[in-house]
Amino acid sequence: MIKSILVTLDESESSESAKNLGIELAKSHKAALTGIGILDEPWIAAPEAIPLGGAAFKVELDAQLLQDAKHRVHKLEKSFANACKDHKVACSIIDASGVPAYEIEHFITEYDVLIIGKDANFHFTPTETTTVSVKQVLRDNPRPVIVTSPTLPNQSSPHILVAFDGTFASSRALHMAVLLNIFHGKTVHIASVSSDEETARNQVETAAKLCQNHGIKPHLHPISSSEKVSVALLDLMNDLKPSLVVMGAFGHGGISYLFMGSCAKDLLKSTNIPLFIFH
Repeated sequence: MIKSILVTLDESESSESAKNLGIELAKSHKAALTGIGILDEPWIAAPEAIPLGGAAFKVELDAQLLQDAKHRVHKLEKSFANACKDHKVACSIIDASGVPAYEIEHFITEYDVLIIGKDANFHFTPTETTTVSVKQVLRDNPRPVIVTSPTLPNQSSPHILVAFDGTFASSRALHMAVLLNIFHGKTVHIASVSSDEETARNQVETAAKLCQNHGIKPHLHPISSSEKVSVALLDLMNDLKPSLVVMGAFGHGGISYLFMGSCAKDLLKSTNIPLFIFH
């Protein structure tokens, strides 16, 4: 079961969704909730080429930037604490300083799951894409990660979709979701996409046996399609409207394929439904 949740705090809209989802999961699982605010001092005060005689000016400017960033981080932490108080959820705060991905990796050992916005940006500069920090966390983080978008669609939906392709990554993700009791009170759907229908059916039936061992009776969706896996899954997601999608971080391309398989990358880009990702 989920006993502890870590939520990253930044000014992105996706981070606001991460905070809200963290609060709801903490309530439903009676889990401890922690928000982490990070002052990226190495990035703010990074060395750079400056004109002769400009060293003193840079020192002063860096001090101002750091002070402003620290104030904004503390404001985020206070907002998180107030939101938790409003929802009667006990919380704690980690006030960290350093490279964001490294700070998250350092603290995450204490927690069962991390929730982060897909455009999480600790430099206070808006972005519409999956950021470098998020990519690094997904690649190196030892815990499952729930990645949120600016909105949280379908949160009242009883459905959760598991994208299962038979790889070790998808098997680990499914197993971790079962152990954390993510499926409690939900209707579980397992989908596998292959150009060969028998392969897709064998994969979902294998995944179903694990669920059945834990008292979960999933609905199976073996999908025979020559389209990209992400396209077929998005069509199913449009029909089911799940509140969460569970999947492995790496597809058939393996770990060497940048930081995750093309399917996970496509879904991060194409859907606002929270993704439970584990490798």
